[in-house]
Amino acid sequence: MKKANAPKIAIAVAFFLACTKVIFGILVNSMAIVSSAADSILDVISSSINYIAIKKADEPPDEKHPYGHAKFESLATYIQSLIILASGGFIFYKSILKIVHKQAITDLNTGIYIMIISLLSTTLLVIYLTIAAKKTKSSIIEADALHYKVDILSNLGILIALIIIKYTNFQIIDPILSILVAFYIIYSAINLNIKVSMDLLDAEIPAEVKEDILNILKEFDKYHLDTHRIRTRQAGNNKFLDMHITLCRNLKLEEAHKITQLIENRLKEKIDNLDVTIHMDPCDEKNCPGIEACNNHKIRID
Repeated sequence: MKKANAPKIAIAVAFFLACTKVIFGILVNSMAIVSSAADSILDVISSSINYIAIKKADEPPDEKHPYGHAKFESLATYIQSLIILASGGFIFYKSILKIVHKQAITDLNTGIYIMIISLLSTTLLVIYLTIAAKKTKSSIIEADALHYKVDILSNLGILIALIIIKYTNFQIIDPILSILVAFYIIYSAINLNIKVSMDLLDAEIPAEVKEDILNILKEFDKYHLDTHRIRTRQAGNNKFLDMHITLCRNLKLEEAHKITQLIENRLKEKIDNLDVTIHMDPCDEKNCPGIEACNNHKIRID
């Protein structure tokens, strides 16, 4: 399964839902449906950005980008967060206007049918994206699936609100629900912005992944005296690790290289999409265990 196929399907589904919600949301005068349409339009933009980012991030390193193009995913997500934040503010503004002018929904049945179609379509899309994320191990597709899961909850909430209005005529619940959706969109956008900013600013990889790395390094304590200057960062789905290890000064260059290669292979085996750079430091004369101690073990690359 190609990673680029997932956002293509997401774009098609989101575009269909956006057009449907905009047309019928305006016709029945439901701010909740219009706000959901705005969210679907953002889904189209987000999935389009994801598609471009995936295509660009998969390009191999070149002369100007020796570390690859993985940060295009992070940059795309940052742009999405700003667009989502702006849409949340717009939905909040329009909802307040509807409360002030006391506008009522004109055709509840049509609104209910539209939200049922939206709910079913989004659920099928989430199932597909979840499967695609597992097969491709793509974090950006996984994030897209999570975004559409939120849409399921939003669509379900609007559907329930329309049903309540149908049987109680409590019209104000429509803009009130839209305000709640707007607050949630703004909250999600801020969280997303903060998270992706960490990647763009070369913050450390998640603590649990860093802990896994440290535990793997402990497996090789007998090969080296210590590890230090361990630095990590993340770009899109790729993780980067550089570190220093102190080795016995009496080891041959070939033996020292085998040790670092063994550690590097083990790290890459256990941590997906990890790029490792290891610098070797010779031990001091005072703490050198001696050539006999260095040769007490047989060095192999599994």
